[in-house]
Amino acid sequence: MESFLPVLLIIAGVVYKIYTEFQKEQEKARKRQPNRPVPPAVPVPAPVATQRKSNPIPTVSKPIPPLPKQVIREAVPTEVEKLRNKKKETQERRKVLVTPQVEVLPEPALHFDLRQAVIQSVILERPYKD
Repeated sequence: MESFLPVLLIIAGVVYKIYTEFQKEQEKARKRQPNRPVPPAVPVPAPVATQRKSNPIPTVSKPIPPLPKQVIREAVPTEVEKLRNKKKETQERRKVLVTPQVEVLPEPALHFDLRQAVIQSVILERPYKD
């Protein structure tokens, strides 16, 4: 907490210095362009009051039937058609070259005999006499 106050004062001093430099630059900019005209304020027109009728006339709108979709075919250059066909062929080849499915064979059930394991561990760890 004791070191917090000096750090805060240093930060405040830096911010104040930046602010004063900014003000000086603004003043220099105003001196460089003293005859710059101030844009005139655009008057905002007052809203016009409209008279409302006492009985509004209800309007009935009929739904507009949707227009049938028109298919527009454009003339496509033969080069573009060739490229499209090549692209389709490469996609078909990729589908064909998909990795073959691997069958997973079930593993035979492991038979673990604790008695046999203990016997084998004793045989392997025989005490040797020197």
